[in-house]
Parts: sequence; structure tokens; C-alpha cells
Amino acid sequence: MPRLSVLSRRRFLAGVAASSGGAILAACGDIAATVAPTVAPTTAVTGAKPTIAMGATGATSAPAATTSAATSAPVAATTGTAAAVATAGNGAVIGTTAAGTGGSGAGLGSGMILGQTWEQILAKAKGSTVNWFLYGASTTTNDYLNQYVIPEMAKQYGITVKPTPLGDTVEAVNKVLAEKQAGKTTGGSVDMIWINGANFRTMSDADIVLTGWAKALPNAKYIAWDAPVVANDFGVPVNAREAPWAFAQFVFLYDTARTKQPWKSMAALETYVKANPGTFTYIAPPDFTGSAFVRHVVYETTGGYQQYGGSFNEAVYAAKSPAAWDFLNRIKPYLWQKGETYPEGSPKLDMLFANGEINFTMSYSTTAASVGIAKGTFPKTTRTFSLDAGTVANVSYVTIPFNAANKEGALVLADFLDSPAAQTRRAIIAKSGDATVLNLNALSDADKMALKAIPLDEATLPNAELSMHAVPELPSAYVTRIDKDWAANVLKK
Repeated sequence: MPRLSVLSRRRFLAGVAASSGGAILAACGDIAATVAPTVAPTTAVTGAKPTIAMGATGATSAPAATTSAATSAPVAATTGTAAAVATAGNGAVIGTTAAGTGGSGAGLGSGMILGQTWEQILAKAKGSTVNWFLYGASTTTNDYLNQYVIPEMAKQYGITVKPTPLGDTVEAVNKVLAEKQAGKTTGGSVDMIWINGANFRTMSDADIVLTGWAKALPNAKYIAWDAPVVANDFGVPVNAREAPWAFAQFVFLYDTARTKQPWKSMAALETYVKANPGTFTYIAPPDFTGSAFVRHVVYETTGGYQQYGGSFNEAVYAAKSPAAWDFLNRIKPYLWQKGETYPEGSPKLDMLFANGEINFTMSYSTTAASVGIAKGTFPKTTRTFSLDAGTVANVSYVTIPFNAANKEGALVLADFLDSPAAQTRRAIIAKSGDATVLNLNALSDADKMALKAIPLDEATLPNAELSMHAVPELPSAYVTRIDKDWAANVLKK
């Protein structure tokens, strides 16, 4: 593909605006996509996590389910020359309205949801338990929940948050689908899901998500709802049916003690694996992280992401995708275990890297290296790199099923996650600097400074550099097809 070199934010935004979906994803997502069947299935589809993802986003930090995922700060696009562009603390553009606060439609931040005032919702939620289903392998997210969200929700609102860890977000989606099939329209077992991408598309198509609530949350005023990265989830319009809470961008990790100069293109990767057989591998799709890696291969070997915007184009895909399978089959004999097997998830990939069996790992969490070092999992010489052609970025959301038993509690939790205080604490725990899904132009000076004051360490790439190398996610229909075709054209070859 034509080398994109250092992808400027302007070029990235232009590309996003050109795609009809405008979706940029990713964790946990961290947050990418394994996909739950569009027709209400009752059996879970195996896959990955929620970016990340936000990414869909994997193990050390990113979200990983079918598309749930991801974890960090939004990169967005402008919609017109007259629009003022709001920027996040990381330099990523996330707002496009003149006011810089996102769409200001009727009811924005009003708290009027389900025919109740916010005061009534708070009163009804007090003393309740929220069953939050989310990708369970993100250590950063787990720390954030245990250290901050769970105790603060109990302290401030009298609400118990009960996380239900998932290996793949599709498990929660299938649970809600099964309940709908069984006629269970109230009292459902799932109150909230960390989600994005194909999983959200499945729930949207099946009409099993609560509607008309996200923009009415009191803290919705801090979100740039009109930004394509927020307004569209892997090409599916959000339409106030989910609330953003994390941003993810895909990164690669290496140990400078073992690798002096990492490859930064697929062509360079091919050269590297042939010279260093057995020291690189990736996770098999539809795992969230593995699926994202393969999409990077598709982007770079077939001519770039721009041609895939909007709805699925069979002619373009059929003509272009064979180049990706050819590349993956060329490097296959030089992978770890000679490509005869693939790690089953990000924890395994990270373990192989930590043990020195392979020289690279990858994540939807931009701070995976810093977190891994802090936990003693990765060597202190671990560092992060991006691709010259860019890496995918996405927003992770939370959504509420149509039949949730505790809608009020879930609404309060979703609103809390988008508060400046919660976003700042998440950035501190995730070591993500000033990365946030909030629109800084909508924040008070004190809240802006709190986010900007959070330092990054040398293991994590600067946010400005990441945003310059951010590229949009594919619409979810492509993700599903790529995962399926990888199995047929690479795994089984």
C-alpha cells in the first residue's frame, strides 16, 4: 500500500469524514471485533474480548470481546470548515460543534429518562445492585473498578456495582438475545455491558438495547456527540443507545534489550520474521487483539483504509483481500511454533513476550507497556511503537439492554463513568496521561488542568504522537468477513 508515513491529524480526519460510517473503532475494551450472530443466537460465539478499545481494544489492558473495547482517548473528525474543533488533552480532535461540546439536541444533559427526573432515578437506584458484564482480562480496567468505581458508587450513590467478567463480550450479548427469545422482556440478568463494534451492531439489529438515554445523562454535556468517532460505532449510528467511556488505540510492544529497532511496517515485519524465525506471532481471530492485527495487515497490504469506508463493498473486498492472505501465509512458517498454532488470547501472548519466547506483543491499550512494567510483568526496558501507516483507534461504550432489571442503577453508573472526576481517576490508574473521552473544551479550567497534569512515562508513546498515527476502524461488516476469511485462507492452509 502507499506509505502513509507520519499520518497527520488533518489527513486522518479527512479520511474519517470521507467514510460514510465515520467510525474509528477498539478495549476494552480495551476494545476489533468478534461478532455475535445477527440472528438471535442462544449459543455463544467464541472469540475475543470487547477496542481499547478501546479494542476492542486484550490482555494487559485493552478490552477485547467481539468489539468491546478499548481504553483511552478519542480521535475524531470535523464535519465542516466552519466548525470549531474541540481537542482532547492528547491533541486528538473530538468535537466539531461551534461550542465544542458536541450536539446540543433537546434534552442534552437533562436527566429526564424513562419518564423520570434524575432525582427520581437516583432515589430508585439507591440500595440496588448493577450487574455490569464486561471483558475480564483487562488488568487496568479491573484495577480501576476495584480501586475507584466500586467504592465510589457505593459511597456517593449507595449502589453496589457487581462486575461479571467475560472472556468475550458476545457472551453477554447472547444472554440478552436468549432472554428476548424466551419472552423475558423485564427483569433481565444483564444491567449494563461494556461494548462496541459488531456486538453493538448485533444488539442494534435485534432491537435489544435501551433507547434514548445516553444524551440525557447529566454528564452527557461533556461528550462531543456529533464527532464521528462518538456518533458511530464501527459504522453503526449510536443514536443515544450507548455512552462512551473509554478510548483505545492499537500499539505494539518490544523490549529494547532484545530488539534495538522494531519493524514499523508489514514489509519490515516480513523481513524481520524471516531473519528471526519463531520470535513473532499473533492471536488467532476472532480474538479482539488478533482480529485487529489482521486488519492492520489488510490496511497496509491492500492500499489503505480509505477504500473500505461506508457499507460493505463485495467487489472491492474480493479484489483486495487476497493480498492480505498472501502476506500472512508468507510469514506463517516463520512464526512462533512455525505458525502451526496461535496463542489463544492476549494473556498468553503477553506471557510469551515476558518469558522471552517472542520479541513482540500487542495491545489496544496505549499504556500496556507502562502497566506491565509497573506490575512486574514486563521487563523495565519494554517500550511501545506504532506503525508508520498508523494504527486503529476506537471508542468503547457502555450500553443497557432493553430488559435490564436495574435500568436506573445502570444509568447512574454510566453517568458516573463520564464524570470529569471518574475520567481523571481512570487516566491516573491507567497511566494514560490526559487521555479521556471527554471534550476538554466543555470542562472547567480546574478539570482540564487535572487531566493535563497527569504524566506519561517513557514506556508509553506521547498522546500527540499517537493521535498523529491514528486511523479509523473498519465498519463491522468487514470485521466479521475478515475474521471468517482468515480462518479459511490462513488458519486452514
